[in-house]
Amino acid sequence: MSKNSALDHSILQTTLISVIYVVGPAAVILMPLIVGGLIDSFNFSEQQAGAVATAEGLGMVCGLLIASTWVRKVTWRRALFAALLAYAALNLLSTTMQGHTPLMLLRLCTGLAGGSVFAIVVAALGDNREPDRAFGIAQAMQGLLMGVMFVYAPPLMGKLGVFGVFYMMAGLAVLTMLCLTRFPNQGVITLEHQASTSNHASATPLLYLGLFGGFVYYLAVFGFWGFIERMGQQAGLDPQTIGNALGVSQIAAIIGALLAAVAAQRFGRTLPILLALIGQLWVLWTLVGQFSSFSFYAGACIYQGLYVMATSYQLGVIATLDNQGKFIVLMTALQGFGASLGPSIAAALLSSSGYTAINTAAAAAVVVSLGIFLLLVAFSNRLVRTQSGTTLT
Repeated sequence: MSKNSALDHSILQTTLISVIYVVGPAAVILMPLIVGGLIDSFNFSEQQAGAVATAEGLGMVCGLLIASTWVRKVTWRRALFAALLAYAALNLLSTTMQGHTPLMLLRLCTGLAGGSVFAIVVAALGDNREPDRAFGIAQAMQGLLMGVMFVYAPPLMGKLGVFGVFYMMAGLAVLTMLCLTRFPNQGVITLEHQASTSNHASATPLLYLGLFGGFVYYLAVFGFWGFIERMGQQAGLDPQTIGNALGVSQIAAIIGALLAAVAAQRFGRTLPILLALIGQLWVLWTLVGQFSSFSFYAGACIYQGLYVMATSYQLGVIATLDNQGKFIVLMTALQGFGASLGPSIAAALLSSSGYTAINTAAAAAVVVSLGIFLLLVAFSNRLVRTQSGTTLT
């Protein structure tokens, strides 16, 4: 294998891998704009718009689950090129659709392509010697590029409607192809390594518990995030203020990701997860009913920053315990499953009183999920210390 086709764990290669990482969850992150755009452009109901978003999320999950069976068997560069090309083409094709069912089916297929991209990139990041740092860099890159898209999407949508978002995602996929020249052809965990290294039996229950915790966390985060734009409108905020706040929140996401990238060895995982729990509960309590633009800016920023930071540590825990390089992809699939179901469940909770029920349900799920990860960190720390004399937290 040539030098530039190997996984070298360098900051440069990790950063280039992280640029492509943004493509997989792009539609999920941009969900508030897509949901709002479908409602405004096609007069879809909130339930119909939520169903389209859920279809794409489910497509991404299916793509990840299927990819977990082949991600260690293919040449990563070639597979990524094909998946990125398909993702760009399907987004462009989406601009020709208007009916609810055809558009929903097409976004399902787009999600499949995005999930394939996501699986390869997550596997590469999970193989990094320092997974907390690698996922922190990836989350920071995601925050940077998504922030740019949130800022420029509203004026573009003013001219093109929701199709403007689809054009942006197609362009993102094409641009990230430039990073393929430094992408590794395969990871550290090869098929031969899987055959010779069995997963520790004592770690397996922890891994499954982590999968469940990741699912519940994303169910909570995106159930709320999918309707934060509508919450801002109900509070009387103008669309540009909402778009700007969501864009600025991506700067907070970058900060949260960078903190995760540099602070894991110094502060461990317990304190950041506790911080995420307390901070997100405050946001869910604050953004109810009527609130000021300042509260909306602060809430969106705090929620995004803490969500990204918590995600980096969650993935770091799984990657540390995952000997076969399979659970990290399954973890991402379960997170995507939670993100895809979140908007539909949230839409079902809507009532004449507004969005209070969504915030309440999200708060309960955040307590459950982050509580699980606090337990997981404690047990995994004990397990790894017993087996190798090192400490996770």
